[in-house]
Amino acid sequence: MTDFTIQRHHALGLEGARQLARQWANHARRQHDMDCCVHADADRERVTFERSGVEGRLLATADNFELNVTLGFLLSGFSDRIRGEIEKNLDAAIATAVAASSGHAEGEND
Repeated sequence: MTDFTIQRHHALGLEGARQLARQWANHARRQHDMDCCVHADADRERVTFERSGVEGRLLATADNFELNVTLGFLLSGFSDRIRGEIEKNLDAAIATAVAASSGHAEGEND
């Protein structure tokens, strides 16, 4: 088994982080056949996920995303590739969310 953690700081605030965590969970369900449960806590959004050979959780707070993943034996050999894909996709999702929130904030001031 292989465990890894990915952390990313962001400036989305809690509501933006909640939205992104929910989008991430929906993507994981559709694209990777994950069973995901979303839990809204007062200060964070928690997404737990699993499927055969993979389990973990995503914690989204007002300024941080923390993704903890455990890969089973059969997927452990692909851990570098899997981690790289997750990092790439999470970074892209954060960048898109930041751009959308910036555009929305600018539009509000017009």
